[in-house]
Amino acid sequence: MRLRSFLCATTVCVAVAGYAELGEAQENTADSMAVLKKKVEDQSLLLQNQARELELQRRELDEQRRQLQEILRQQAEGKPPTPSQPQKATAETAPAPTPTPSRASADASEPPADAATRPKEKENRPEQQIAIISDQGGVLTPKGTITIEPTLSASHSSSNRFFFQGVEIVDAVLIGTIEATEARTNIITPQIALRYGLTRRLEISAKVPFVVSSNRVESTIISEQPDTVGKPSYLQNLSGRSLGDIEFGMQYQFNSGRDGWPFIVGNLRAKSTTGRGPFSVSRDHIGLETQLPTGSGFWSVEPSVTMILQSDPAVLFTNLSYIWNMQKDVGFTLGGTHIGKVDPGDVISGSVGIGFALNDKLSMSFGYQHNYIFGTKSRINELPIRSHDFQVGSLLFGVSLAVAPATSVSLSVAVGVTEESPDIEVTLRVPFSFSLGN
Repeated sequence: MRLRSFLCATTVCVAVAGYAELGEAQENTADSMAVLKKKVEDQSLLLQNQARELELQRRELDEQRRQLQEILRQQAEGKPPTPSQPQKATAETAPAPTPTPSRASADASEPPADAATRPKEKENRPEQQIAIISDQGGVLTPKGTITIEPTLSASHSSSNRFFFQGVEIVDAVLIGTIEATEARTNIITPQIALRYGLTRRLEISAKVPFVVSSNRVESTIISEQPDTVGKPSYLQNLSGRSLGDIEFGMQYQFNSGRDGWPFIVGNLRAKSTTGRGPFSVSRDHIGLETQLPTGSGFWSVEPSVTMILQSDPAVLFTNLSYIWNMQKDVGFTLGGTHIGKVDPGDVISGSVGIGFALNDKLSMSFGYQHNYIFGTKSRINELPIRSHDFQVGSLLFGVSLAVAPATSVSLSVAVGVTEESPDIEVTLRVPFSFSLGN
């Protein structure tokens, strides 16, 4: 009986303990499910927020892509980029990461001018344009825009020549005539140039110069001959001041310069005879000039091609041209000498250089230009005469400073490296542009 009571009591205790453990397990499972449910709800909310942010970023990326395409289209049409208003972030929109913009390519006329080069919008002002120092064309003036370019150029040339006519007995002992000639020439040329964009790829241009020149030639004759002893030095001072040869032309841009291609610009210029030519200057009673010419006296046509390659932050430019000087019958008679047809020598010219931006306002350029000039053919007293060919080479240096969104100041220096080149030529340009509303 006691054994039965003990077994019953034991069975009841085990059953109670089992029910207690089962209740505790059920309670722990309910807590775990509540925690897991809370985590699932939190993760779902986080995914919804991330999906919302991704959608906003996708919209902003689409808007930036649209703005970039619009800027590229405007550049291809030769228009200045229009700044777009950035989207404002609200409290409900998280700001999307903005990619770093790359520099715009140089869209400077000049060139790539200027020109070459003829050849680049921040806070509502155009990207800094890299000036091409040589006046050889460049990326063109936008359609409906006119550019006015006042220019002041000054050059200096000098030569020292030593002539000896006689017999050399021994070294440093000369019997005959020695003549030493020293010449100095200075030319100042203020001019005004105009360029107008007819279309996004075609512009017309004109240039009106005024030439002020002076020349001083001094010759000293040293001789032991009786008829020349004591002969004084020869001194000649000449000057000229009048309108120069007016130029006009057109430039056409063949391509848009995309996909790594350089800008290719064709140029065609013509130079008139508005200046005073060498056969039109006044002379004294023995036929010597009393004033200097301010023009060539011959029409000329110059076709050329300019290539400008953007390699950020630099611009590479090159130009090749041919100047055809037209012959004419000058019908000039001096004493017993008659000069008939004169065919000035044509010119093959080439240049190459590099320009690079130091910042968004200041740029520099370096280059070299070389001209091969063929000799002049003349008929004097019906006899054909041809002068010698010669070459003119110059090192080019330039700097340009943007002082306003549509105005810059450019200074270039050309230093002669051949005997026939001017010693130095300095040119100051202040181009400014404005739209005519087309």
